[in-house]
Parts: sequence; C-alpha cells; structure tokens
Amino acid sequence: MHKALRALDWERVGAEAVELFRDLLRFDTTNPPGNEKACAEFLEKYLQDAGIETELLFSAPERANLIARIPGKGQGGALLLNAHLDVVPAEAEHWDMPPFEAEIKEGYIYGRGTIDMKNMAAMSAVVMKLIKESGITPEREIIFAAVADEETGCEKGSEWLVENHPEKVRAEYGLGELGGFTLHMNGRTLYPIQVAEKGMCWIKASVHGEPGHGSVIRDDNAVVRLAEFVTKVGRTRLPLHISGIVERSFNEMAEAQPQPAKTVLPLVMKKRFSSLVTDVLVPDKGVGRVFASLIRNTANPTVLRAGTKTNVVPSKAEVELDGRIALGSSRQELLAELRELAGPEVQLDVMRSSPPCETDPDTELFALLSRIVTEHDPGAMAVPYVIPGFTDAKSWSKLGIKCYGFSPVRFDPTHDIKFADLYHGHNERIPVDGFKFGLKMLADAVFRFCCR
Repeated sequence: MHKALRALDWERVGAEAVELFRDLLRFDTTNPPGNEKACAEFLEKYLQDAGIETELLFSAPERANLIARIPGKGQGGALLLNAHLDVVPAEAEHWDMPPFEAEIKEGYIYGRGTIDMKNMAAMSAVVMKLIKESGITPEREIIFAAVADEETGCEKGSEWLVENHPEKVRAEYGLGELGGFTLHMNGRTLYPIQVAEKGMCWIKASVHGEPGHGSVIRDDNAVVRLAEFVTKVGRTRLPLHISGIVERSFNEMAEAQPQPAKTVLPLVMKKRFSSLVTDVLVPDKGVGRVFASLIRNTANPTVLRAGTKTNVVPSKAEVELDGRIALGSSRQELLAELRELAGPEVQLDVMRSSPPCETDPDTELFALLSRIVTEHDPGAMAVPYVIPGFTDAKSWSKLGIKCYGFSPVRFDPTHDIKFADLYHGHNERIPVDGFKFGLKMLADAVFRFCCR
C-alpha cells in the first residue's frame, strides 16, 4: 500500500465512506427523469468542504454533472475517476428493503445504485479527499466526474460533456465501471477489469397490417406477425463473433482455473461447443448468460406496443429491441442477422447506436491494477474483461481516454450472492465490508499511479 495510506485510521475512513455512500443512495435519481441535481450538489459540498475545486455543469434543468479536480505537476496525463449518479427504476414491491433508504441488513447495504454505481461515486469522492488531506501534490492531475444520464444513453451526461466541455474531462486514463468485483470460479478468485464493451444498437421493429373487428379472424394480424418475429429473436442464438480481446479475456480466465475448467472454458469460443459450455458446463447460470452474450450480437425484445381497444385488430404492432454489437462485429452485421429472422414484412429502424470500444490492457495502469489485486487479496488474479452492456467509457474514449472498469468490491465466496444478478435486479445490495475493502484498493491504485 502507498506509504501515505499506511498510517490512516481505516475504521474511521471506512465509516465516513459508508455514511457518504448511504446519503447518496437516499437521493432518488431514477432515470427517467434522472433529476441528479440534488445528489450532485450534496456530493459537491462534501468535496468543497475538503478544499477541492468543483464545478457543476447543467445539460438541462435538474440534470447536473459534477466535475472536481486536484491539479498535478504535469508529469504524465491526467487520471479521470468517473461515476454516474442516475439509477434504473426499482420495483419496490419486489424488494425486501426499501430501494431508496440505504438500510443495512445482515452486513449488506440495500439500495438502488449500490452496485450501479453510487459506490464508485462515494469511493472516488473519499479518495479525492484523502489525496487533498495528504498534502501531496500529485504528479498527474486527478479529475472526478460524477455524471448524469448514463442509464438512458449518456446524452445529458458524459456524451454532453465530451461534446460541449471536453477540456473539463480530458485525461490520459480513466477508471469507472464495470469491473474490480470478485468473481469466484471453481474455487479461484478473479477480479475482472473491464477493457472493452460491446456496442449498442437500439432498434424499433414494426409490422403493418389491415385493421378490423376483433371478432373476425385475420391472416394479416399485425400483432400475430410481430409476435412470430419476437419469438424468433428471443429463441435464436445469433452467429459467433470472436475478436482478439474476447479471446484473450477467456484464455486468461481459463489459465486461472483448475482442470477440467482450464480446458473447457476456451471451448466457449468454438461454434460446436459454445452453447454446451455456457448453458450446461458453467456452474453459475448468471455467468453463463454473460459469457453467451459476449461472443455474439444480441437483441433482446424489451418494449411492446400494439392496439388501443380490445375489439379492434390494430393496423400496426411494434417492438423495441435492445441490440448489442459484439467486439469484432458491426451495426450492419447485427441488422443483417436480424433481417434473416424478420422476413420482408418486418421493418427495422435504428433508434440509436454506438460502436464497441476497447482499451489495450498492456499499459502501466492495467499492470498496476493487477498488482493491487494480488497484494490486497492474495491468491486472487486480475483478468481483462469484456462487458455486454455499455458505460460512460463509450463517451470518454472519444477523447482518446484509455478507460478501465475498476470500481472494486469484494464478495464473500461463502455467501450465495452473484454480482451479475444484482445489476439492475431486485434487492440490489453491496456488502459493507466488501465496499470498505474496495475503497482501500481504489485509494491505493490512485495514490500509487498519481502520487509516486
């Protein structure tokens, strides 16, 4: 651990971080509409009280983006710590604890945003305060961006900052979501660090037919035709697309496994064995679903619209598809694969898209993060990781920022808690001790990279 951190009272620091974290969770920043302003102002005051320079930038009323910075000596490019303050909706009736009260039960903090990703916002703010209190002038400038609107595509958050205020967030490296959590596989502990993410292609598929009375059978019922397409999309595995970074990720995960997993896991990239590995041989079904999604284009039906009256056959039915573009593929390939399922009567219109993005893991920062993992959790191993979703890294990468997902948290292998199931799920929660452990890891990484 960095020398400036060794003498700290980590019980005090950890308790302060937990308090700040729980305060942030109590702000309902469900997106839509987001309304991140109050949460951003609260976080800004915490940083200002520590003597840190801050600025709020508004992309729209109530849509605040907080920028904080600690100047450096200019010996190396800046490091950007980033987190988004908005969260996805929570169906409170399905939760054991209220999603916006940050209650603690059996060692876990419950709340929407505990994993995605107010944990990183709280940790980053505390790390900034620790650097300020240390009296060290870092070699590299350190920027912290707590942004709006990641959950609906980043238009009013990181994308807006990159387009309108690039000088405020420009950096050489960035640390954000999604990585640094413990993944327990076959008795081995891995820390996936995101180096790449799939592209996004949100699509509206529509079918037109003749309207009519609901009492009369129609062969051209738009709802039925659309339903046939939706079923095909939901039941079909699209072709494999294996890029170099995906292959490296699976091979490094396999190297950390005992036999027979060491031999079996790379078979996920082989057409003949892929579904067998992800659906049957990977013991954690949540992990298996993620692996299956990484190696191909995907399109999940998420929103259906048709009709306004029970006794009227509608003339139009439509579905929104959450399409994701595999590393090594393209929007055009995804659309072509879907058109094969659609046939001539289904119209496909792209609502929004962005390509995959990737950062080379062969850098000084990734090497440091790997050392941090093994030093703080002996026996564990960091591996480069590709995620099926998108993050603010899509925006930051447009400025040439080399982005890694590293918002560390440790999960107890004896607890039946799966990180993948918590993301956007009911009862999203984080272990208190695991959060504090992650804070130490992040602080060590930032101090050692910027304050040598």
